[in-house]
Amino acid sequence: MNPNEGETVLGREIKFCGELTGSSDLIVDGEVEGQIRLPGARLTIRPEGRVRASVSAQEVVVSGRVEGEIRATGRVELRDGSVVLGDICTARLSMEDGATIKGAVDPSRADQPFS
Repeated sequence: MNPNEGETVLGREIKFCGELTGSSDLIVDGEVEGQIRLPGARLTIRPEGRVRASVSAQEVVVSGRVEGEIRATGRVELRDGSVVLGDICTARLSMEDGATIKGAVDPSRADQPFS
């Protein structure tokens, strides 16, 4: 699947450690460890994607695996087969059958910055 204009893709062969920040949409097929900050943008973690990071974005779509807290000012979508090990802070959450959360869902902290 090719990215749309304005999207960045981290391919399966990419392993990134550190802080990712930006204002355009990000698609993760590889591995990210650290922090992801995308205010006003969407983070999509595809089925092969693995994220060990604190995540902050407008929207987050998970089909792969996330270990860390997710904060979204918009919505979080957990697709079939996704695994989230950490808290989800968002006012809008959709979860398909087959998705797994091991953590709390807290809509009150969606807009708060990470400490």
